[in-house]
Amino acid sequence: MCSTRVHPSGALMTSDNYFSWCSKADAAFHGVSRAADISRLLEQQTLELGLTFYALYIRHPVPFTRPEIFVLTNYPEKWVQKWTHENFAEIDPIIRYCLIPGTFLLWDDPVVKEGRQVFEAAKEFGIRSGFSFSRIAKNRAVGILSMASGKSFEKIALTHEKQLKLQYLSELAMDALLFIKDRSMYVRQVSLSLREREVLKWTAEGKTAAEISLILSISEHTVNFHQKNMQKKFNAPNKTQVASYAAALGLL
Repeated sequence: MCSTRVHPSGALMTSDNYFSWCSKADAAFHGVSRAADISRLLEQQTLELGLTFYALYIRHPVPFTRPEIFVLTNYPEKWVQKWTHENFAEIDPIIRYCLIPGTFLLWDDPVVKEGRQVFEAAKEFGIRSGFSFSRIAKNRAVGILSMASGKSFEKIALTHEKQLKLQYLSELAMDALLFIKDRSMYVRQVSLSLREREVLKWTAEGKTAAEISLILSISEHTVNFHQKNMQKKFNAPNKTQVASYAAALGLL
């Protein structure tokens, strides 16, 4: 027997219905060959959930100050232009709160105190309510999937089912972009030798070259050689930044 959940709206969601939807969505996203196919599926799913707009914001893990950003969206072009021109990315609450993977944000959440002018500006373009969810991909890129509507928050009827579907769609979309090797998911890969990983590990622990040489029973010259080599691989000015980049890329 399948389980049943009653939503605040009074609608019913059965586990059979949800997993049937998951199976169909999974098959659809596994059948894509272009980013345009993924955009089409996201727009279709957004409409089926009773909303109008979607945006998938993808941020690469490094460099820290100017990471590469990619956005797939069906937002009005004029809103996208204003958002870019006004540099709203610096204050957008969605980015501020959702860069931590696994965060779900309802846009009218009282926790959002700063940057609300972004939401106010969006209303001019028919974007009045929405919610977002973030996740981290296998390549350490962070993706934030948002869905929005011109309706009020009361009328979009956010249910637990919609929240679960948003989360699953974010996973499917990012995995599909990885599968088709889309430029948006190409994160710089750094290959390290076993010895370099050992030196990197102890460098991240704050050990000096002299200390690492004693720990690994190698010369200090060899330690410095590996550290310089890793600086070249990461295009980093010093060993501290090497360790930071390595952590961001999941190499530590």
